[in-house]
Amino acid sequence: MEDNNREYSNKDITVYWKAKECVHAGICFRELRKVFNPTRRPWVDLSQGETDEIIDIVNRCPTDALTFKYNKDIENKNQDNNAGMFIVNNNENTNKPENVYISIMQNGPILVQGNFTLIKEDESKQEIKQLASLCRCGMSHTQPLCDGTHNKRGFFPDNDF
Repeated sequence: MEDNNREYSNKDITVYWKAKECVHAGICFRELRKVFNPTRRPWVDLSQGETDEIIDIVNRCPTDALTFKYNKDIENKNQDNNAGMFIVNNNENTNKPENVYISIMQNGPILVQGNFTLIKEDESKQEIKQLASLCRCGMSHTQPLCDGTHNKRGFFPDNDF
């Protein structure tokens, strides 16, 4: 895989880590260190956790640096010649409105979770299907998304509370 991306599998799922997308928000290793341990190599060991708890943490990744697919879906896709018919999440085919949740990470970005459209300053639009990590410090090179620059520059707004 290019750009230092990695795949980790257990019997149920494959977790994908895109290094360039990671802003090191730390949800994974703070909440499930037995699986996501940055001091260990490889740093992800799916055998150390239950599939449901791993999925929960992966779904909480603010930048989609961590994503997953069920292995049975990957196998079905590989067996299907019409890859365009492969659907992992078909919730978007319903008319039910989805909730959007906003939370502020301590000394970190604003997390927005849900399906929504992000309209940027130049009026361009970006569809967000799961999570976005929005910059609070104004120093990110990928505005309005957080790239972790606040960690390098010592921006700790929550210390003011």
